[in-house]
Amino acid sequence: TNKAATSSATSTTQSALAAPRTDAVTPAPVPPPATTGVLPTREVSLTIDDRGDLGEIVVDSTGHALYAFSADQPDEPTCYDACADTWLPLLASGAPAGTIGIDVASVHSVPRSDGGNQVTYKGTPLYRYAGDTGDRVANGQGLDMFGGEWHVLRKDGRPLA
Repeated sequence: TNKAATSSATSTTQSALAAPRTDAVTPAPVPPPATTGVLPTREVSLTIDDRGDLGEIVVDSTGHALYAFSADQPDEPTCYDACADTWLPLLASGAPAGTIGIDVASVHSVPRSDGGNQVTYKGTPLYRYAGDTGDRVANGQGLDMFGGEWHVLRKDGRPLA
């Protein structure tokens, strides 16, 4: 066999894996990142942030990327228990708001069966990912976990698939 060709193919594959996940679904990390609790209920405001290769996406007021779960139905979150330890529901203490670039009339909250009101945008329940290590990362983009795919929301409110 040609070791150089094999090595080249391997490095090409590794480079492709390091690229931003916008097209292909990515397997879940093992073990999945988790927290010991849910995000605190607080005042929530949505905004738009330009994330370069991901484009303009919906983030919370702290700059954290927000995600949609493909298994959710409009205004019906389905991520609970272990799922909600990894994908933290965005909970609001009052009426959520939006800033420039957000369709304010499309920002709402819906009750969760485990308590609290989860923020939605254009009917999509919103989550933060426990594996995002800061306010400028979107490590959860394209992951396949807990029976569905996870994607950041584009400026128009649709998941970036």
